[in-house]
Amino acid sequence: MKALAPSRLLAGLLWLSSLLAFDDLHSAVRAGDVERVRALLLSGASVNARDSLGGTALHDAAWAGDLEMADLLLDAHADPNAAHSEGGSSPLHYAILTNHFAVARRLLERGANPRQRYRSGSTALHLAASRGHTDLAALLLDRGVPVNLTDNAGSTPLDEAAWRGHADTVRLLLKRGANPKVSSAATGSTPLHEAAVKGHYDVVLLLLEAGADLHAKDLSGSTPLDEAIHHQHTRVVDLLIRRGAKIAGSTGSEGLKQMEQAVLRGQPEIVTLLLDRGANASARTANGSTLLHDAALKGHRDIAVLLLDHGAHANCLNSAGATPLHDAALAGQVSTATLLLDRRATVDALDHDGATPLHLAASWGRLGVVELLLARGADPKRKNRAGHTPLDLAVTANQAEVIARLTASPGEKP
Repeated sequence: MKALAPSRLLAGLLWLSSLLAFDDLHSAVRAGDVERVRALLLSGASVNARDSLGGTALHDAAWAGDLEMADLLLDAHADPNAAHSEGGSSPLHYAILTNHFAVARRLLERGANPRQRYRSGSTALHLAASRGHTDLAALLLDRGVPVNLTDNAGSTPLDEAAWRGHADTVRLLLKRGANPKVSSAATGSTPLHEAAVKGHYDVVLLLLEAGADLHAKDLSGSTPLDEAIHHQHTRVVDLLIRRGAKIAGSTGSEGLKQMEQAVLRGQPEIVTLLLDRGANASARTANGSTLLHDAALKGHRDIAVLLLDHGAHANCLNSAGATPLHDAALAGQVSTATLLLDRRATVDALDHDGATPLHLAASWGRLGVVELLLARGADPKRKNRAGHTPLDLAVTANQAEVIARLTASPGEKP
């Protein structure tokens, strides 16, 4: 094997020694070994060398909140704006993430750029707001960071604080001029939408007092009230309504949509609140149904009770001429069907096709409803407009249990 020339061998050894020093520098910083770090720097270790993940030693010191170490590295000309190779985060971002105020302040004093962004376009102020680090947010604002900066998704620091429910940070940002009406270019959501989604009552209140738009719609057409209803945040729903958010009276498409959503999702507390605030229990939905039909179809008996108690009629008709009992029969909702019958629903009501609830229950194999309807006097021999009885439909659909029940002798168990 040919021997390496002395000069090449020396260069290789120096290169290897340098690499080891770099690795040793990061290890010493992470260990908090100030004397070892000082010795390595004096021996020539590069203060801005990257570890295997792409960070510098100053990133490590910032993450650990080690002010003495940060001072040592900065005195050795560590770059306070070095961007991590993976995410683009600076040492300042690391200090903000880990809530190390003293290190963050020192980095700013030594030239860290408070407006520097990392990969998502977020700034240090976005990070401080999202984590509720109010003192750090104030520090950054004092350094001139614009309060309404947006990241790549169009979110502001106020959006971040509102989404996570950091009321103190929201209060600070609003005091410093954050715009509560600004909407995200990506979603159309405002900070009030964000707080309503998560049910952060205190934040919603702060935003409303700062002039947030109650009726703002995101790109999907949802208002903050829609979001609060969808996520079942009753206190926030009540607050928004008391502050003027629109709900249904005898008319109003916005309020009707909110009621319909609450009924379909089975949200009795929200339904109660909306009804108490003037929503119309007998309102007809866009598809020609009624709220009571929706509750019957979904089997939300408690909501059906609320609607009936607020004036909905047990025999109201949808666009197909069917009653809520037809829908309960179709879906096999025995408990809701029982309620409707107890509230004087007509057992043999006819829809536009001449079908009774028993026709629908038989066709779909809803044995429990079939037995209930028969017990309440439904006529098993009644024919629909096509001339078919419930038994005919059960046979066509091969509903064996229903067939057995409809062909059983009186008093005989199938």
